[in-house]
Amino acid sequence: MPRISRKWFTPSALAAALLASAQGAHAAPEFSVQRTGPLCAAAQNPANYNTKYLSFFTTLVQGQGDWLFRTQYDLRTDFGTTPFGWSQLKRLRDALKAKGVELMVVYQPTRGLVNREKLTPEEKAHFNYELAKKNYLAAVDHFRKAGIWVTDLSPLFDEKGVGTDYYFKADHHWTPAGADRTAKLVAETLNQIPGFSDIPKKDYQSKVVGLLPKAGTLHKTAAQFCGNGYATQYVDRYETEAAGDGGDSLFGDESNPKVTLVGTSNSGPAYNFAGFLQQHTGAEVLNMAVSGGGFESALMQYMSSPEFHQNPPKVLVWEFATHYDMAEASFYRQAVPMVNNGCEGRPAVLKNKVKLKPGANEVLVNGKDAPLRDLRGGDYQVDLRLSDPSIHDLKTTIWYLNGRRENFKLEQSDRIDTGGHYAFELRNEPGWADLNMLALEIHSPEQMPQDLSVEVSVCARPGNGGNNLTAKAE
Repeated sequence: MPRISRKWFTPSALAAALLASAQGAHAAPEFSVQRTGPLCAAAQNPANYNTKYLSFFTTLVQGQGDWLFRTQYDLRTDFGTTPFGWSQLKRLRDALKAKGVELMVVYQPTRGLVNREKLTPEEKAHFNYELAKKNYLAAVDHFRKAGIWVTDLSPLFDEKGVGTDYYFKADHHWTPAGADRTAKLVAETLNQIPGFSDIPKKDYQSKVVGLLPKAGTLHKTAAQFCGNGYATQYVDRYETEAAGDGGDSLFGDESNPKVTLVGTSNSGPAYNFAGFLQQHTGAEVLNMAVSGGGFESALMQYMSSPEFHQNPPKVLVWEFATHYDMAEASFYRQAVPMVNNGCEGRPAVLKNKVKLKPGANEVLVNGKDAPLRDLRGGDYQVDLRLSDPSIHDLKTTIWYLNGRRENFKLEQSDRIDTGGHYAFELRNEPGWADLNMLALEIHSPEQMPQDLSVEVSVCARPGNGGNNLTAKAE
């Protein structure tokens, strides 16, 4: 893919270039843009990044040409998570391993690590590249110590003279070329996983199918602050087919892929990461990525699906960027039970079905219709199945015999389909693990559908759940 130069480019020339691409020409045209100059003062003031969306771009700095970087995310030097986070990742990995699923993480490097040559000399001097690289490699080592397969992507760092940029000049996504280079390295790791060689293989081929336009998110944010505009960047767009399909099938005709990809928008079809994985491994990949869902949404949606429980993969590839919080306790309390489909197939010690009314609903009471049971937090989990799958957040209150209570919120992205199924572990840290559950309340959603009901059960947790924390307790 060619670099984009700053020459004026007319609409008629653009149409001709797009037509040439559609006819099979692989060379993208040159596009022009007027120099916008350095960022305005408003874009350089961290105090102006005062909304949830804007905070994702704190704080823009000018790179070479029209390259922009974010100090907080692109030029960070800290990676990994806390000791608690590593322990919980290992707990999730162990649960998947017990199900016969190998967990592999694609830990996407930052734009600063890969494209630091696009920084201005001043910003390059301020960015501690060596510290960032050291800490990234330390995080890779921690994943491996937790038993999680992970690819060391440091060979892609500090790229020079490659010809095609790994990242867009002012967008947080990788380019298809970056996705391809990543997939090549990830394929090497996949081939090391025991049993991967037994997965059926095909010959997959990727081809250019046109141009991918990108009006970068960093450019859009700079324009919001400064009022100037930037040209759309264009790169080659790819699709992958199994050889011999004749274009009729994008991912071949295997009915039961043994590799599943869960990830962010970087794993979406625009960048063809799943296709490049197929090309470089020969294995069919089921792509369950979710755009805009963050760190956990794609994984939670997949583990809530019949596909995962009826035909679990041999390898689960989990792609995410380095800025996500891997120590969020509420995520693991929900994710680990979903590995085994909550209480499905497990004896329920408490069970009820309730039509919810506005406000608080007492759905379970320990000892109400039978002798009081010993439902210690360290040993049990809760399973909820809502009649309306459109509900994506639900507040619960767990009461304990000693009078303590915990407010626990179940919340998933509205971009995913949970099927209305949620599960969570009771609290299991010192001071809570031995408390006996008394009752469970469910608070009705703010926009409650008519005739919303819930089936709720409590069952024993498989194995030792490990420590868990919660966001709020009283």
